[in-house]
Amino acid sequence: MQRAILEVQSGRLIGTKAVLAPSQRLSVGRTPLADFVVPDDQMSGIHFAIALDDQRCHISDLESVGGTMLGGERVTEGDARNGAWIRAGETDFSVHFEASTPPPIDFESYLDDAEEDEVDPLMAVWLKENREPRRRLAAALAARKEKAIQALGGADGPRFVVLDTARSPRIRTLLKESVEPCRSLYEGHEGNSLAHVAPYLVELPSGSGLLARLIREGWEKRWGTFIDFPHSFKELRRHLRRLLIVGDADSRQSYYFRFYDPVVLDAFVPTCSVKQREELFGDIRAFFVEGRLGQVVRHPGKAP
Repeated sequence: MQRAILEVQSGRLIGTKAVLAPSQRLSVGRTPLADFVVPDDQMSGIHFAIALDDQRCHISDLESVGGTMLGGERVTEGDARNGAWIRAGETDFSVHFEASTPPPIDFESYLDDAEEDEVDPLMAVWLKENREPRRRLAAALAARKEKAIQALGGADGPRFVVLDTARSPRIRTLLKESVEPCRSLYEGHEGNSLAHVAPYLVELPSGSGLLARLIREGWEKRWGTFIDFPHSFKELRRHLRRLLIVGDADSRQSYYFRFYDPVVLDAFVPTCSVKQREELFGDIRAFFVEGRLGQVVRHPGKAP
């Protein structure tokens, strides 16, 4: 059944998620008496509760001193819809339901399934001539995606992915509606102002449902790069942040390095010097990207 996700949107715990299963109730507050603790905040010890029941998320203020805001209004009780905003003390939260927003309508798929009497005469002729070849291409792409899911979703597959949200606003929607830990590689004012186009590091635990959704919707669209890394999310994020800016020795200027773009990485790795390779990989065991023919390409950390 669909789960609910409470995510911190501000402060030291930004990006931290609490996941609610159906019929689960979670209290939020400043002290260890709460189920979800937000320390160093002005909220009450146990400030509000959130409960998921019958596919609705119910918010209850627990007689807090400062009150609980839901959608900009102070409430005692209220139901949170997908994307709702909650404020308690000095902390902002969002509420989303897992995988609740369907993919946007694919016009080309719609067109391929259209009947000839549903389109104008010229389009009907074009469809008659091209429908079957296009369907074969679509079937081939779907098969490549399923192979990629099998290759990347196995027990020994990559545990992380860096997604380029500048590629599509759909990526941000998928991340908001996922239970997997994720965080922008940008920080501070830059991170806030560029959140809609930032690269996001996402952890993919075994059995992640997000991985399949990302590949089925974004494979061969350059959405991101998968990474096999043996250490923690925090350590990988620290390493990847060092790669965001590179310097030009001749001009002495700095530039953003889009290493997380599959095409950029696929072209850069074979040209790396030994030093560049060491700086790029660090403890990363391998990068995985989409190849030109839709296959999974693995770039190992050690030169062959």
